[in-house]
Amino acid sequence: FLNPAAEFSYELGSVMKPITMAAALEEKRVTPESTYNDTGEVRIGSFTIRNFDGNAYQTQTMTQVLEKSLNTGLVHVARLLGKQKQEEYLRRFGFGERTGIDLPGEVAGDISNLKHGRDSDFATASFGQGIAVTPIQLAMATAAIANKGVMMRPYVVEKIRDDSGNETVRSPEMMRSVISPETAETLT
Repeated sequence: FLNPAAEFSYELGSVMKPITMAAALEEKRVTPESTYNDTGEVRIGSFTIRNFDGNAYQTQTMTQVLEKSLNTGLVHVARLLGKQKQEEYLRRFGFGERTGIDLPGEVAGDISNLKHGRDSDFATASFGQGIAVTPIQLAMATAAIANKGVMMRPYVVEKIRDDSGNETVRSPEMMRSVISPETAETLT
């Protein structure tokens, strides 16, 4: 039996949007009040990326981009952020590497298509498509935002007591700071 939370990776879609926005806020490429003009679609080479509902919303703030879950808005944000920074923040948030959770068979997810440098791959990654992450990775990344930008190593078992009464205790372990407390508060 495999544990899908740690042993499978998925294209998680729109739940990735706050991660992209966090990176852009941290790098001061956007503010919650920054605007862009949403035409409902973005063309990248031969690809057309649309909002999930097919609608165009005209002038939108970054807050509205998240509230309405606008794919085109995240493509705009990713372009402002740049490919190098976008990939850097995906890695900072733990995507593409194992979390180290105390479960067997954990996989690292897959963000390897970004190595090709294609604009379309970075655009779709901004809203969680074309890359695959585990639910544990996403929970850890989202928790870092809620934890004032500090990423903690996830764990399942807090204490193990053997037959002799000896205990092994696992404590929360800070991995790294991924964004500033100010960015985390703004995004939240």
